[in-house]
Amino acid sequence: MNNTNFANGFNCFCPDCGSFFNVQVKPDDIVVSFCSFCGGEDLFFSIDELLDYCYENGTDPVNFYSAFPLDVPIPNSCTGATPRQTAIILYLIASRHDIPLTVESIAGNCETSREIVKKVFEAFHITEKP
Repeated sequence: MNNTNFANGFNCFCPDCGSFFNVQVKPDDIVVSFCSFCGGEDLFFSIDELLDYCYENGTDPVNFYSAFPLDVPIPNSCTGATPRQTAIILYLIASRHDIPLTVESIAGNCETSREIVKKVFEAFHITEKP
């Protein structure tokens, strides 16, 4: 049986390397005990564990936006953004080859409020280039 706990389709997260991946899971018996990418042994199998990790480490959960349902604001995130909004904002930022790169220019190209775009810029340490 494959139990998917994260919205991105994966059932395991390694906080050591930041990788999501799938492991074979049997009822009450997890078959893996280490990360297949880095060998880390402190694996998470639920959104609650990921949120606890973020809280304990002072990390905004927006950094792991793909783990959450697309159209629901990311829990405990200071941005107020949904994963879909975050993905669109980051895509627009990455695809901008022209100047300016500002909160206003990105907000004007997506249907997301200026305030949310501004908070995503801040969470990902993106510098505006007027």
